[in-house]
Amino acid sequence: MTIYLVRHGLAEAGVDALDPGLAPLGRKQADAVADALRGIRAGRLLVSPLRRTRETAEPIAEELTLEAEVRDEVAEVFDPSWPAAERQAMIGPFMAGKWRDQPERLQEWRERVLDAVLTAGLAAEASGLDLVIVSHYIAIGVAIGVATGDDRVVPVPMANASITTMTAGHGGLSLLEAASTAHLAPEQVTGFAMIGMGKA
Repeated sequence: MTIYLVRHGLAEAGVDALDPGLAPLGRKQADAVADALRGIRAGRLLVSPLRRTRETAEPIAEELTLEAEVRDEVAEVFDPSWPAAERQAMIGPFMAGKWRDQPERLQEWRERVLDAVLTAGLAAEASGLDLVIVSHYIAIGVAIGVATGDDRVVPVPMANASITTMTAGHGGLSLLEAASTAHLAPEQVTGFAMIGMGKA
């Protein structure tokens, strides 16, 4: 059993948009992820409620003949309804920081993400079927950080539509590969420059 954590494709708008969908390139990235996941034996597809993740999940759901389950626990760390200026001011320092230095509400958000990934992962392990989760930079970073013992909010660079693979057991999460872009053409690799720019 493998957990596939997919970061959403390139969004069509930046930090000023409350809930942007995918840009045309983001749709191509989503199709590339679906192609890469062809043939896996997935039993569930969990997705953040935001448009860019739901649209990324659409070709994956079609390829795997699964219905996407919308889960608030794997949504973006900052509420998209917050004023753009407030999000811009917070996201850079936050992404450069460590979890141990974050306020209680962010620590609680991190625990919700981890619990959702681990619980779904253990259920997938018991079923013998793979699990796909389409989420965001910081949420996927939570799972990577816990699996590797890295307390940084951003433990690895993570491109749009990258695929992180791990396993779950009663000892926790184990990382197989972080933020792979092997399924993307060179011109489809985007998102590294967006660190700290509010498109987590």
